[in-house]
Amino acid sequence: MKRILASLVTIALLGALAAGATFAVFTDQEVLGSNTVATGTLALTLNHSAGKPYSISNAYPGYVGSWEHIDIFNAGTLPFEGYLSFNKTGGDTGLYNELTMKIETAGGDGLCNTNDFAENLIYNGKVSAFTPQTLVSSLNYWHLANEDDASGSPADNIRSNWTERLCQQVGVDVSAGNSIMGKSVTFSEVVDAMQDND
Repeated sequence: MKRILASLVTIALLGALAAGATFAVFTDQEVLGSNTVATGTLALTLNHSAGKPYSISNAYPGYVGSWEHIDIFNAGTLPFEGYLSFNKTGGDTGLYNELTMKIETAGGDGLCNTNDFAENLIYNGKVSAFTPQTLVSSLNYWHLANEDDASGSPADNIRSNWTERLCQQVGVDVSAGNSIMGKSVTFSEVVDAMQDND
């Protein structure tokens, strides 16, 4: 009797499977292939005027050099923000603390200190007091490199293949005393490019 019951259960299960297999289900499929993701590049190049890097001799308290410039050129494919820092690399700390720097953007004419509509002051003070990694591509320091001309955003970026020109005038503080006489100092200018996702 158990064998007959087991056989009936087996036959019932096989019948159910066979019945299920006879019902068709519609299916369809499409493939959207060849999806590609590639990353851009973040790269800057610094170009500069003939008077840079600075090589000044016989400076004195109250000395003010001529206007020079550095160009922050976006050599990559992604826009970036430009930041500037100064680092003392050698020589007399006292003299370094008396160095002054005036920094402004070149105006719409691309020239330094012509007082055209777009020249804006970034900094005027002692080099040693300059805040490291100061943003120099801000909308407040407008130049053609910025995206505030309705061609894109955000406004503090230097676009691919565009340049931000920073005009600079180095000097020695007028109140510096005899302690800097006969001294020398070296310093570097560091420009950082940082991707901006806003």
